[in-house]
Amino acid sequence: MRSKTKLTSFFTLAAGWLISAPLWADNHVPVTLVYQDAAGVGVNDVRSLTLPDGTVTTVGDFRKSTLEYVARAVALQFNNSAPIEWGVRFESKSGYDAITFGPNFMQVRASEPDPYGVIDVGDWVPVTLFAALRNNAIAKSDGTLGDTYFHDGDNLMQAIMPQSNQAQLVSVAYHELIHMYGFAHSECLGNCITGRHSNNSHITPFYWYRDNTDALLPYESLDLDGREKAGQSVNRYLAGGNNKAPHTSQFARHELTAGTWSDAGGNYVELYAEPDSNNNWDGQAGSHLSFAVQPAQLMASSAAFTQDLGVAAAILCDAGWCRGQGQVIDISARAVLDSNASSATQTYIDVIFENTQSTDVAQAAAHIRLDPAYTNVSVTGDTAGCTVTTDVVDCRFSLAAQDTKKLTLTLGALSEAGYVIAGELYSEGYDVDRNGFNNILDATLGKKAADTGGNSGGGNTGNGSGPVTPPVTPPVTEAGSSGGASSVWLLGLLSLLGWRRMKAVAGKERPRRQRISYAALPLALAILLSGCGGGSGSSTSVTPPLSITLAASSSLSENSVIEVPLSVSGAQGGVTASVTHNGPAQLVVTPQLTSTGGVLRLQLDDIYQHQEARLTLTVTDGAGRSQTAVMNVTLQNSAGFHGVISDLPASGISLTEHSSVSLTLIFDGAEGEVSIDAVPTSKEADIHISSTLTSGGAILTVVTGELVYHDQPLTLDLTFTDEAGTVFGSLQTFALENTSGAQVASAFNKLVSATPAFVAFNIERELVKRLSMLAVLMNPAYNEAESALLQQFDRAPGSKAAIDDWLIVHQDDVTRYQQGELTEQALLQTQQALTTLLQQHAAPVDAVISQAVLANGGTVPDIALQAPLLDSESAQLSRFIGNSALGQYQEGRWQFSSQFAFLDPIVYPQNQSCAAE
Repeated sequence: MRSKTKLTSFFTLAAGWLISAPLWADNHVPVTLVYQDAAGVGVNDVRSLTLPDGTVTTVGDFRKSTLEYVARAVALQFNNSAPIEWGVRFESKSGYDAITFGPNFMQVRASEPDPYGVIDVGDWVPVTLFAALRNNAIAKSDGTLGDTYFHDGDNLMQAIMPQSNQAQLVSVAYHELIHMYGFAHSECLGNCITGRHSNNSHITPFYWYRDNTDALLPYESLDLDGREKAGQSVNRYLAGGNNKAPHTSQFARHELTAGTWSDAGGNYVELYAEPDSNNNWDGQAGSHLSFAVQPAQLMASSAAFTQDLGVAAAILCDAGWCRGQGQVIDISARAVLDSNASSATQTYIDVIFENTQSTDVAQAAAHIRLDPAYTNVSVTGDTAGCTVTTDVVDCRFSLAAQDTKKLTLTLGALSEAGYVIAGELYSEGYDVDRNGFNNILDATLGKKAADTGGNSGGGNTGNGSGPVTPPVTPPVTEAGSSGGASSVWLLGLLSLLGWRRMKAVAGKERPRRQRISYAALPLALAILLSGCGGGSGSSTSVTPPLSITLAASSSLSENSVIEVPLSVSGAQGGVTASVTHNGPAQLVVTPQLTSTGGVLRLQLDDIYQHQEARLTLTVTDGAGRSQTAVMNVTLQNSAGFHGVISDLPASGISLTEHSSVSLTLIFDGAEGEVSIDAVPTSKEADIHISSTLTSGGAILTVVTGELVYHDQPLTLDLTFTDEAGTVFGSLQTFALENTSGAQVASAFNKLVSATPAFVAFNIERELVKRLSMLAVLMNPAYNEAESALLQQFDRAPGSKAAIDDWLIVHQDDVTRYQQGELTEQALLQTQQALTTLLQQHAAPVDAVISQAVLANGGTVPDIALQAPLLDSESAQLSRFIGNSALGQYQEGRWQFSSQFAFLDPIVYPQNQSCAAE
């Protein structure tokens, strides 16, 4: 029998997941929404709205909760320590559900390069991505790096979309926020009012134009006309290729069923390249996917209603978010009530983390907030890597491909309210997660059957499980549905003069070192961009002022929770609240309010010294009025071994082969000597770990030897135990870089690319042809026709079939090496096998060449042919170029010696000024 699951809206569960605010990791900082609506408009719209599940709310609360839910999910998909502030507003945008002006772009300078080497100096990159790469703070006069305008029309986008089981507004906001993360370009072509221009950017190295001969031309090699032609070519504007975009290439090959292209260089996905209604270049070209791509994609011009980021995850990974090290992943978290095992007095809840992909996730992390209404909850199961405090479970672990990790919560009888659990799952590596919504673990489990109803796909009740999902609305027409992103460069396409000027003003700014800053836009421009906002009307009634009463000070011991009461008066309608503080990350403050008051829940984990924190509470009522209150909190550190402090940089540590790194560890409060147990986990074997105790801590040293795989991670499972028996554990991950392997892979690709031309023996045949002609003229003793030697050449047996078979079998070996399936040595052995086949293929031809030399009766010197060599300048595989018996390199270019100068026009026919032989 199918269990009945009550439809629970995002709003019903809001109080549940606020049992503790999400604990954002340093490498998954939240997206901050900057609301730009006037009173009574957009997120401040107080009109009543009944959601599909029957929940009654307001239009503004639905919009605000939905946008914050999307921002929370997306922040879990990208490794980012630089805060992103996203400006949003609602106003009439006929023809679009939404349109994004941003993100802002900046040019990478030699003085401030990309530390991971993904973005070339001189290229343009979204500030959001560049700040993440350099761990820089971001500042802009109006606080945002881009703004999204959502259409404020009759369609409120609250209906549930069957494809995603989420509100229509979820997919629209999801699409626009991904533009902010860099699915955007830096160009303006066609009828661009400010003049055509197109900058090489973070994505253009793996953009291509497939011309009418099906040859792929690098987008960066095209002039403005060529780039404009690519953007109007319908199905010939592509992204991918094994070299610059390995994740995109693999995704296109294995997961897309239409809208792709493949050749020897890899696999490609079609980009949006439709002319606009006037048959001109459309600004959506290059920053959206083609409608031909299947399955339907979120980043198509009219966004598909899906939680899966799809191939856009691979594109953003290759564009820089994976830092050349990470991968595309999909990990999920869910909570399930085990109704079979549970009884009236005993309840079992399973928390399950799953890796749905075929690649390992080495650095998964989870933060679970338990229901404070229940005490004596035990946590069992696969608890390796997990620490449990009063109401919080924190885990650091690895998830093998298509593997799961399960924790079991055991508690007493469930109340009528059920059990509320919340949390997040994410990767601490440089991975891009395809779906951030299933990383959110928010559920209310075990409500009474009387509460059951239809299923909207949001939330968890009864025996259900899964993330809370805001409600949703009927699909809009296909044409121009989501609008997409316009970078600063595309503002010139807009009809308003103010929008045209924005590019001219913002484009002149330059980034500053360490802190990326943008000067304020002119006031006139700000007015133009906000001119559709509404104002509030006057009233003759007297409205009481909004006020907050909160204690001026409090104190909190580490590893404890307190609730500070507060009161609210004069609120009009419901209230929302936010809290900021200048204390440590271990302090989590959660407001739990109604329109008349409530509590501030303060939770403090381990700290290493006494500290002071200043809390600022902001309460906003339904009329859009806000009031703040401040409280000072003393954070108290208790005695004992609290933990281990490391000087590990926030960006992590990368180790090349045959190198070492030493970390300084400080044992905070340890009693006596501390023992260290370090257990390494890696596919690499030649790794050595040692530790040296100091007066207050230790020096941990990691040494790498010869690495055999491609850039595998190293995870150290560290356990610290002091003489009092206090134990602390931590996982430390290092990125290993196999430098020699990269060189082997590059040489392998070059050899494979040059093989077809070498196997054809065009140069060797031309040499035999000319020597046979010369023999007829110069050697009276030579009685054969000119064609005799050529006939022998063409009949010479070879190994072409074996070489063709080799190319078919091994064309993806470099990709397999990069994915960890092959070792560097295996790649070398495979390359040597090809070299052997090439020598075998050439041997019969060499015999004919020797006969041709002899036929000239000593007129031509003996030509000693060696094994084929790869010329770096011409990328040509040859037994003439690089052969020390025939010449030498001079200033990087090959020169034949004087006695073999006759080879030059044969080997380099393109350098000859006439066609005479």
